Amino acid sequence: MAMQFNLLPWREERRQEHFKKTRNILVFGAVLGFLLGGGYYGWQQVVLSDHQEALQYITDKNTNLQPLLKEKKELDGMKELLTHQIDAIETLQANRELVSHMVEELSVANKQELFLTGFSLNNGEVNISGIAKNDSQISDLMKRLRASKWYQEPRLLEIVSEPDKGEGIKRFSIVSQLLLPGKKFTKEGDNG
Repeated sequence: MAMQFNLLPWREERRQEHFKKTRNILVFGAVLGFLLGGGYYGWQQVVLSDHQEALQYITDKNTNLQPLLKEKKELDGMKELLTHQIDAIETLQANRELVSHMVEELSVANKQELFLTGFSLNNGEVNISGIAKNDSQISDLMKRLRASKWYQEPRLLEIVSEPDKGEGIKRFSIVSQLLLPGKKFTKEGDNG
């Protein structure tokens, strides 16, 4: 007689075993994934916390530096103002010697022959006015001014007779460009 074997319980047991194994692997994978995800999330939170602390530190430092920056801008403005004032003082100090030399040159050109009544300097242009006994004294002054290195192209603006001050007395006005040492004289029509 043939023996009959019932394989259904064995297959069922095998299926149950396989199901338990798969379920355990899935549970283990899910727990491991959850743990790894939680660990990564925690590590990212620590890194983010460090970044936020660094950002807060920088923000606090910037906030503390704002008054100092404002003070620095004020000091820079004062420094620039003082620099301009120092430059102006140095220019005036340098020009003090030049003014005395201009007057000395004018005195040499005059030769004490006529009276100078006015002397002014405006934008590099010198205006000279005075009184002379005759036209030749004015002409001599013009020649001497032309010979000077300081007075360039003197022009006679006017000669007016003053009969109430004496016979032949003339009032005159001369204008000339002043050439300071180290500068080049350029005529008005020149391009430089």
